[in-house]
Amino acid sequence: MKNITNSLNKILAVALLCGSLGAGATPLNTNIIVNGNAEASAGAPNFGATSAPSSWTVTSNFSAVQYAAGGGGDLNSSISTAVGGGNNYFAGGPSNAAASAQQLINVADLAAAIDGGGLGFAFSALIGGFATQDDNMVISAIFLDAGAATLGTQSLGPVTQGDRGGVSNLLLRSVNGFVPVGTRSIEIDMQASRLQGSYNDGYADNLSLLLAGNGPTPTPIPGTLLLLGAGLIAMRCNQGRTRQ
Repeated sequence: MKNITNSLNKILAVALLCGSLGAGATPLNTNIIVNGNAEASAGAPNFGATSAPSSWTVTSNFSAVQYAAGGGGDLNSSISTAVGGGNNYFAGGPSNAAASAQQLINVADLAAAIDGGGLGFAFSALIGGFATQDDNMVISAIFLDAGAATLGTQSLGPVTQGDRGGVSNLLLRSVNGFVPVGTRSIEIDMQASRLQGSYNDGYADNLSLLLAGNGPTPTPIPGTLLLLGAGLIAMRCNQGRTRQ
């Protein structure tokens, strides 16, 4: 009981610290990626259509796609329920070998915390593809200084068809660390690559980037989203299936 009380006291202390650090425009302990779940638009109803996701700069038919478009063989409504995917996911889209989406996030208001060397981050996403095809998605967080020079990059993926067991699926990938000193913006970059077929089946959903106040690097724990001592961040594990 004493250990539980001590843990709760630490959580409260961190919440107070993070609240003071997060008084600017950029919130702490909150996903700062806009439309990271592809839900802000209707989504393409089939694989011949495209629906450019809002808040992202896209190339080559990169699209938000409805889980309902998949039927029994692709990312369908059952898979969405299993992974908490909502209505839509991101996909490379039709008729391209490479497609991308980018979003730039300004974090200049957190300069003092960043340059103190103690601002941690937790970066995660569901990433996957279609059946036995090797189409894939790589998602990167690129830390930029005031002049847009790259200070560091953290990438998630790819998730191969071998990782997915040869079925259509989305798997959780995550990385944690500290925001590089001097960072003033963070670019989120999705790169979908088609290696087989005509549709670019690099898939992703539920992109998340959380910044945590002074403390140790956040560590993912499946099943919950709890910061302990500006440290413990939890993510969800997921499952998936197939399409023709």
